[in-house]
Amino acid sequence: MDAEERENGITFGEICHLIGKKIWWILGGAAAFAVVVAVLFALVFNPLTTYYSMSFELVYPTSAERQYPDGTPFSYRSIISRTMLEAAKKKDERLAGTDVVTMIDKDHISVSAQAEEDSDTVIYTVNVKGSYFSDIETAQLFIRSVADATVDDIMRRAASVSYSISEETFTGSNFEARLDILSELYKTLLSAYESWITTYSAGYQVTVNGVSRSLSDYRAEVYGLFVEGVRSSLATECENNGYGLLYGDEDEIVARVSERVEQLQQEYRLNQAILEALTDVSANTMASRMAKTSAAASGSTDSSDGGTTSQPVLGVSEMIAYYSERNAVIANQLGAAVDGVSSPDGTLTAESAQQFARKLDDYFAKLNSVAETLKSVTTAIYRQNTFAEFVSQNADSTGDFSVILIAVAAFVIAFLVAAVAVSVGAYGKQRGAHVQSAAGTGDSADSADAPTDGARAEDDGSSESRQ
Repeated sequence: MDAEERENGITFGEICHLIGKKIWWILGGAAAFAVVVAVLFALVFNPLTTYYSMSFELVYPTSAERQYPDGTPFSYRSIISRTMLEAAKKKDERLAGTDVVTMIDKDHISVSAQAEEDSDTVIYTVNVKGSYFSDIETAQLFIRSVADATVDDIMRRAASVSYSISEETFTGSNFEARLDILSELYKTLLSAYESWITTYSAGYQVTVNGVSRSLSDYRAEVYGLFVEGVRSSLATECENNGYGLLYGDEDEIVARVSERVEQLQQEYRLNQAILEALTDVSANTMASRMAKTSAAASGSTDSSDGGTTSQPVLGVSEMIAYYSERNAVIANQLGAAVDGVSSPDGTLTAESAQQFARKLDDYFAKLNSVAETLKSVTTAIYRQNTFAEFVSQNADSTGDFSVILIAVAAFVIAFLVAAVAVSVGAYGKQRGAHVQSAAGTGDSADSADAPTDGARAEDDGSSESRQ
């Protein structure tokens, strides 16, 4: 029976027996192979195919409007711009070697934006290839740094927002324009505080230079500085005294007043000539009208006249009134200088113009001061209310393989292969030994059964003698 089984092949029991003899070698080899495969997948294959992603919300005062602090549109693609990624690298020395240039060139990083329904909230998701990082923790650090760099950029933009007007712009404008500049600046400051109050409330506390005050207090500093009544009064003074077209600083105003006086003197003389001409036209027209009226009363007519009208007379009268009023204004502004005599008795003098300029400069300084305060308030508000809020604290991975499952599969496969190899090898050796043993036994039997030459000869001799 044993010989028959050996002729048919190895039995399962023999296989188990053979494996049992080498079990520790098989287990050790399978474990070593599984470790090697797991390490290869963890350090080589997975990073080449894995992408890590994290989602977050950017929270800042103008996030609902999707605008930067200066009012320009916020583009979510700027989150992964080269400038932002380079800034993210600098946030932690562990990211210093990250190749963001290749990352951008090969599109190995992307960002998406998803607005939540019935809400102003927008969730941004950054997705980056894992081959740029040694492990998932470094990838998470990088994505967090990208979000933080975006927050820093928003706060930097908030700090650069300016509400004030440069002195060069102000002094480079004429007096009429300066009044408009002051009026617009005043409205802008009030509007900004009202917007902050609408967003956070009048009692919202903002700390500037170590002092905490409410938005209502800050607004009170602005209110009343340049109300419409103040502007109207200054505008009337500017127009009546002839300051409107003057510009420059105090030293330049002296030269500008002299130039303006000469212009007004020329205008005055021209207006006088026009008035004389208009007076002659009016006198001739009136004489002609009286003659025609007298002729009509006596019954005579002039068919070529076609009737008379008072419109030309009214037109001339209106023109006379305009130029007369204009010259009266000029005379008030120039005083005795209207006739070319140097005289300080008019309203338009270098000294009076300089005084008016100082008055405007005073309003300018006050409004610019509170504008700087508003800038500090705005910066503080953004500092207090700007941050990145992550949906999850850990990164999600896609395209990778479970190292544990890979290790288990590698172990099982290696165990089976090793078991088969050991079984085949051991069985082969046993089979060879059996064949050799069987061959030796057969030779011995043949030697015992076969007669020797001497015996064979003896038998032959016996046979012959019997014959």
